[in-house]
Amino acid sequence: MAGRAPNDYVCDIMDYIEVLFGLFGGLGLFLYSISLLSDGMQKAAGNRIKNLLKKFTDTPLKGAFVGCTVTGIIQSSSITTIVVVSLINSGIMTLKQSAGIIFGANVGTTVTAQLVSLPIGKFALPIIAIGAFVYFMKSKNDSYAGQILFGFGLLFLGMEIMKGGVAPLKESDYFIGMLADFAKAPLLGILAAAIFTGIIQSSSATTAIVIAMAQEGVIGLGAAIPLIMGANVGTCITALLASYGATKSAKRAAVLHVLFNVAGVLLFLPFISLFTQGVSLMGADVPRQVANAHTIFNVTSTVVFLFFIPVFIVLAKKIIPGKEIIVDSGVKFLDNNHLRMPSVALDCVEKEVMRMAKISFDMLKDSRKVLLENKKEYVQRVYKHEDVVDSLLKAISAYSMKLSQGQLTKDDARRLAALEHNITDFERVADHAINLIEAAKKMEDEKISFSKKARKELSIMFGNSILIYQTAVGAIRAKDLERVRTVRELENVIDRNEKDFEHNHIVRLKRKTCNPAAGIIFTDVLHNLERIGDHSVNIVERVN
Repeated sequence: MAGRAPNDYVCDIMDYIEVLFGLFGGLGLFLYSISLLSDGMQKAAGNRIKNLLKKFTDTPLKGAFVGCTVTGIIQSSSITTIVVVSLINSGIMTLKQSAGIIFGANVGTTVTAQLVSLPIGKFALPIIAIGAFVYFMKSKNDSYAGQILFGFGLLFLGMEIMKGGVAPLKESDYFIGMLADFAKAPLLGILAAAIFTGIIQSSSATTAIVIAMAQEGVIGLGAAIPLIMGANVGTCITALLASYGATKSAKRAAVLHVLFNVAGVLLFLPFISLFTQGVSLMGADVPRQVANAHTIFNVTSTVVFLFFIPVFIVLAKKIIPGKEIIVDSGVKFLDNNHLRMPSVALDCVEKEVMRMAKISFDMLKDSRKVLLENKKEYVQRVYKHEDVVDSLLKAISAYSMKLSQGQLTKDDARRLAALEHNITDFERVADHAINLIEAAKKMEDEKISFSKKARKELSIMFGNSILIYQTAVGAIRAKDLERVRTVRELENVIDRNEKDFEHNHIVRLKRKTCNPAAGIIFTDVLHNLERIGDHSVNIVERVN
């Protein structure tokens, strides 16, 4: 057989480069369109998406419906899962509530596959033109609609470019042979698609590439089905990345996502030949069959495994063991219905304020455990509590504003003013607890530690700061003037301690028995603890 001319190899290389540019250029456009669509949908929906996820998840079936609906709207199961992980991480949602949403998100993502399987690529440019025109109109709502239309247009355009890019592959014996191997050995296709999807972090994009190849006759249904199954597994990487550094429950939700998608593959794998034959009877062409297979696979997996959510939760807890630190988030006592009865509403404000004080107090105690006892497991709880305190500050302030506009007696007005005065100090104490956590993190990062004497002095300072804050909160709760005097006496003790310990620190520096880097943090910790004493005095100012 005659050898090939050098020009033939050059042509082959150019063909492959053209395929790569077409495929990945179209893929880039497709991914951007998904991002644009998702962003536009989220802006148009405002906070309704988050509220929907939070409220209607009391049963797995409702959760699945919400997950499917939200994902269908925002066109991204990854974003739905990330939002769920963040809601769990902030204590707004439980692991059990998240399971149904995660399962339903897989059903919602089938909308994209059904859309891209439609032969409407020729309408891409008109849709882009209309979307761009609407986007640049002045109305905010119109601009969101324009962004969504523009995103859909780019999605279809990306599909057309990918179709053109993969078209030459049907002439490649090597590529066709590889795809034939996927049909004969489905695990290879599942693994390849899982890795590729993990890299690009979009199962919709992988499915779109598969459908584009099917539209150009490059791939058959037998090879396509393992690829779309593998895409479901690969998309789990997004949630796993989002859960890094999060709470145990958030990590368990990400693991739950992996377990569910892997279980779906294992459910279908023994029957993949039968499944392929059945799907081949649904739809006139391969692209439609691929989209239908994607839908059937995800819907069936969700329906079957909804009944096994407790099992998945147990497995997730086995994989991520340990006790979860629970954070009590959200408003508990403020109710707008009580505003008609100011005295009742004021009691509700006081309960919420005292709850805020308790959370700040817990943050202070936890910061001591982290800084002096190296209990790192409390770090996340302190940060999550800070979010709760910040949200309570806003909620109480807004509710108090409404309450102050009603008919209040002079005594009630003074009482409300005192409570409004106190929440600022409670929030500042929480901020100081965060500062203490940051000091502990800096020590860990720079691998420095306190001397034995410095630790003893900080332990004394922590003890007095915790005591003065606890006494101040007790004083305003009980309207106890004796505790007010105790607070003022304790502040003097804390002020003296700060001066004495700073002096001791300077002596240790001169004697070189203290690391200068540790000394800077030591002084900063002293200052933060002393400020807690000042805020405690502020808190009891209006007790009479």
